[in-house]
Amino acid sequence: MSRDVSLHWLDYAIFGLSIGLSLSTGVYHAIKSRIILRRGDRTAKEEYLMGGRQLPPLPVALSLLTTFLSGILMLGVPAEMFQRGAQIWLNFVIGVASSIVTCFVFLPVFHKMKSTCLHEYFIHRYNSILIRRLFSLLFLLFTIVYMSVVLYAPSVALSPVLQINKWYLVLIFGCTTTLYTCLGGLKAVVWTDSLQAVIMYTGVFTLIYKGLSHPRVGGLERVMSIAWDSGRISELGRMDWRIDQYNSLWINLFSGTIVWLASFGVNQLAIQRYASLPNLKVAQSIIIYTLAPFTVLCSIVAFVGFIALAYFYNCNPLETGEIKQSDHITIIFARDILQPTPGLFGLYVSCIMSATLSTLSSGMNSMAAAIYEDFLKNKLDGKITDTGATRLNKLIVLICGLTSTGLAFLAEVLGGSLRICISVMGAMSGPMVAIFVLALFFPKSGSKSCLISFFLSNLFCLIICIANYIQDPYQDLFLPTNTTMEGCNQNSNFTIRMMPTYDAHYGNPDTLFISRISTYSYAGVGFVLMMVIGYITSLFEESDHKEEKIRHLTFAGRNEPWPDTHHEFDHFLKEVK
Repeated sequence: MSRDVSLHWLDYAIFGLSIGLSLSTGVYHAIKSRIILRRGDRTAKEEYLMGGRQLPPLPVALSLLTTFLSGILMLGVPAEMFQRGAQIWLNFVIGVASSIVTCFVFLPVFHKMKSTCLHEYFIHRYNSILIRRLFSLLFLLFTIVYMSVVLYAPSVALSPVLQINKWYLVLIFGCTTTLYTCLGGLKAVVWTDSLQAVIMYTGVFTLIYKGLSHPRVGGLERVMSIAWDSGRISELGRMDWRIDQYNSLWINLFSGTIVWLASFGVNQLAIQRYASLPNLKVAQSIIIYTLAPFTVLCSIVAFVGFIALAYFYNCNPLETGEIKQSDHITIIFARDILQPTPGLFGLYVSCIMSATLSTLSSGMNSMAAAIYEDFLKNKLDGKITDTGATRLNKLIVLICGLTSTGLAFLAEVLGGSLRICISVMGAMSGPMVAIFVLALFFPKSGSKSCLISFFLSNLFCLIICIANYIQDPYQDLFLPTNTTMEGCNQNSNFTIRMMPTYDAHYGNPDTLFISRISTYSYAGVGFVLMMVIGYITSLFEESDHKEEKIRHLTFAGRNEPWPDTHHEFDHFLKEVK
């Protein structure tokens, strides 16, 4: 960014205060947990990882709202609306459908397990510690890559406007989150998320109000007129069924649902919060109550992109050279709109930081639970005290935090933040959802069909993801603006971007077909592929279990109570130690 706009001291003060509040929340809940543990009515590990399974509904609801709506949402989604239209909005709000499926399909089975880690399901369902650990490894890879990009992207965008080196910001965000998550556990994460949710809503609504009232924007009518006339709203009507295109209505409806199921339905980050609530009905009510706020938050953040379009329509900063990456459009728009009023830009910076810290803290806490429960618990059972197990989990959180912070230094070579997140999340989401759907709806499927289909579908998704990243067939896709000398205050130092000779929506025709498969469709492709392979291979597989014994683990038996005894399961755990 070329312009040097100094910020008021109040902006820095609000930014610093928001960091201080996050840290103090972690310290407070660390102290409070020590007091609760003195009563002796719960274990230290359960208090640290699960909040004693008695967390209040409201903070859990706010935590769920913020966990998956990271700084990438705050920066990348408005930029995508600016560049390529409203399809990205649909890709996010379809998460409402995924939440409803989670509420009535997955949660009744998962909540009654009363497990710290979701991945224990595979032990009960398939008697397979191999499947459990393979899925856990995929979850850990999924989470650590996402966390590193989530940490890096906002730091890069905020660095020029805060006049703080991006690597210092990476360290500030990473170390702050690691510290309060390590100290306070799930309670600190949930209550800090609640505070951060308030900051996020306040920051975005402030930007929208100030943006619409700015004379260069011209009000709501001009915003919608430009969005419509430039073709950005009409993008929602793309009905082509092809998968070798950038995006379409059908891709968003199907694959978008799968992506959000991987976040809300079969993800340790979400299930850990549902399990921290007293009972299933409370957990289901939380999901229902968050549908409207989730839709509102996604919509208003996306709408920022249209307001920025109206503001920059006649002087596109990508064409004047003020910025090099579209991810930075949101932050320079917020700077121009909010900076004249001391403190408001600091509030919006805190909004982006809050979204970032929320995602990071949730990831660290859930990774610690997965690593301990899936890889260490059986080996340490009887050899370590409850206090020792809690300290070990804190050490794991510390290592996860430092690792994600270190990986953020490598994220620079990966390209645009939204692109890499959509690609990685999509490529991993399909098989992650399909493995549970196969187990829930096809009781005849056994461990072999599950393993074969899971491996092959992940391999294929990895191949198309790499091909797309290398060839980048959609790099020339953008919708036009109307940069003029008058719009840029008689400054003629700009270069109008030219549309390619081919239809960029369908990618560069000189690239491979598999590289042109929409990154937004990866989840759907991976899901369908695993379901087909899994079903076919299960037809040739001898069942390694009796269907009546696993009925309570399937969709058909979702409302049946959990069996009182698990002698076979206990014996199996002793064998694998």
